[in-house]
Amino acid sequence: MTPDEDAADSHAPVFFVSYAQFTTPHLEVQEPNLYVMEFFDELSGNVSQLLGRRTGDYPGFLDRTLVGGQRWTRELFLAAATCQVFVPLVSPGLLTSEWCAMEWDVFARRKIVRRKGTAPVSESCILPIVWIPTALDELPPVIRGIQLFSPVGLPDPAYARQYLEDGLFGLRQLGQNAVYRAVVWRLAQRIVQIHRTHRAVPLDPVPTSTDGLTNVFADQQEVA
Repeated sequence: MTPDEDAADSHAPVFFVSYAQFTTPHLEVQEPNLYVMEFFDELSGNVSQLLGRRTGDYPGFLDRTLVGGQRWTRELFLAAATCQVFVPLVSPGLLTSEWCAMEWDVFARRKIVRRKGTAPVSESCILPIVWIPTALDELPPVIRGIQLFSPVGLPDPAYARQYLEDGLFGLRQLGQNAVYRAVVWRLAQRIVQIHRTHRAVPLDPVPTSTDGLTNVFADQQEVA
């Protein structure tokens, strides 16, 4: 990697969390969205520790606007076009979100290269997370074609099964804090591992509108 590339990457998010926003007009507090933000904060703290980053310096990106249909800001375009690891939170809502599908499309257009001196292992740099359990046959081909994150080396072998059965959101709902925190830690380690071995080349130019972007979930469902 050249000095210019290194400098550019230092200002880019290490990871980008893509999620389906939860909106219900009868609820003032959208608890599922709060859970996403708490997850992002804990994941960011773990990644910061693993990378030796300053406390309070977020290594990731999460859209916090929570304004459905008006999410495409310059900051979001830039983050999707420059982040190094794309982390979609898989749920039934994600599959019907045109916005999440277009975020995936932006990242998927980028070239992935192996960093110099690392083992010749191919990565997509897309790391889907089980947020809410979703039947495999409901997933569009673009998601089925990438292995869902499954943690290894947990304190109890049953933790991985609980995560896959209930998802991270379900673990929070069930009060399974030990399982939840162990999975988030392993996720942080996996993000850092991908970041250190592979580079997602930034898009140039950075998109400035959704023109030309594709709903990769719906389109691939029709083709399948």
